[in-house]
Amino acid sequence: MLDHQFAAIQEQEASARHRLLHDALTGMPNRILFNDRLEHGLAQSLRHGRPLAVMFIDLDGFKGVNDKYGHDVGDAVLQVMATRLHEHTRSGDTASRHGGDEFLYLISEPGNHESIGSIARRVIRVIQEPCDVSSNGTDVSVALAASIGISISPKDGITVDKLIKSADAAMYRAKQRKSGYSFAL
Repeated sequence: MLDHQFAAIQEQEASARHRLLHDALTGMPNRILFNDRLEHGLAQSLRHGRPLAVMFIDLDGFKGVNDKYGHDVGDAVLQVMATRLHEHTRSGDTASRHGGDEFLYLISEPGNHESIGSIARRVIRVIQEPCDVSSNGTDVSVALAASIGISISPKDGITVDKLIKSADAAMYRAKQRKSGYSFAL
């Protein structure tokens, strides 16, 4: 009897921990878990003298999906995008939902600018694939684009906040230039 109760308590704790660290809509890691992994990655990066990179991903045109089709379709599109990002995240890296239609991607061993650019281009291709969803009996096909900002430690910052802010600013540059992705200055 006690073993059963103990197992039930452990299961409840694991479920509560999962809800605390994952986005309710997409099941992806949330800001709390992403920031924790980034903090750990930064400590390792500084200790071993290896860079890491953060990509700030924004879904271009997403507001129009919600406006035209409603939030149910928008939520379904976010779930599809989350699944795509999860399926195309390299082992050892972390993709998370930052909020709304924004995602963060931690690249733990980024290599050079070209390899980081290659990852960004792959993410853009995955997001641009048509997204077919159903909501309330209506089938909808949505095509979105992405703008990605990239920051690299230690050049663009050595704190969680600084790296995310640098990547966010670079994302806005990419969006303005319609370039797909941009590195922090």
